[in-house]
Amino acid sequence: MLQTISATTARDNFADIINKAMYAGQEYIVVKQGKPAVLITPAQKISAPKARGTQFLLKLAKYNLRGAPKDLAKNHDKYIWE
Repeated sequence: MLQTISATTARDNFADIINKAMYAGQEYIVVKQGKPAVLITPAQKISAPKARGTQFLLKLAKYNLRGAPKDLAKNHDKYIWE
């Protein structure tokens, strides 16, 4: 199950988050300043280096993120990433 947590929560509970990801398969989207910043996912779920960004975007598309375009997963190459 994918959970959204703040960067501060991730910092304060990093060891617990890593353990939950490794042993329970938990996944996290870390949000910084109201925007998704990183995905914490178990390493065994990553199939290929090229697919990592696409997998992250597809997971993001399932959530109604504030300010995110609805077609983010399909048209991610059209957006400018800072």
